[in-house]
Amino acid sequence: MKRAYLILVDFVLPMPMTALMYYIWRQRTGSALFSVYVLTLGVLFGYIFPGIGTNVLHLWKFNGPLRMKNYFLHHGFMYAPYLALVFYVAFAPGTPLTWGNIIRILLCGGCLQSVLSCHHDICGVSTGMIEIHSMPARLKLSPVEIVTDFGVIGFGLVGASFAGSCLIAYHTIVVKAISDLRVFALLVAMGLAIMGLAALQYLIGERAQLFRSVENSTR
Repeated sequence: MKRAYLILVDFVLPMPMTALMYYIWRQRTGSALFSVYVLTLGVLFGYIFPGIGTNVLHLWKFNGPLRMKNYFLHHGFMYAPYLALVFYVAFAPGTPLTWGNIIRILLCGGCLQSVLSCHHDICGVSTGMIEIHSMPARLKLSPVEIVTDFGVIGFGLVGASFAGSCLIAYHTIVVKAISDLRVFALLVAMGLAIMGLAALQYLIGERAQLFRSVENSTR
């Protein structure tokens, strides 16, 4: 059942969901450019940061078909539609961008992303489709312990940073009606930088665990 679920969400749904997310975001906002932004940010994040984590830093590995070294050919599209869907749920139509609403959207996006991504990765570790090279994994702890060690905070920060980046883009592209492609490129770069800082906490946490392990072994 877990493997069937992963095949569905990782291989069957990503492309149709990407098209669906473009459609529903355009229907809600009336902006094709903002819809493209939401998906572009998710696709680029899904290729760049997991690519670095798997093929450069070797922090984790994905097993299955359609792989490019240690991650999937369509990896960016495994992220984009689901990040867009979580943001769609968190950002209700017609919501004014007051500070209270912005905080609520960030918290909602972070919590939803944390739950959904942790569930996905627990299934992945359980079936062997995802290998995580962390201290809990080396200690042969359960899939739940391995994933929640980093995922609760890590995935939450990814969801919140994606929501925050999209809110900045929404204010610029939809509210202020700025459609300059140079501004669009700047917004994408800014979004990747914000999400990159969120992803960096995983590397910092893993290196801290490794340092503590080495320090304890030398005592």
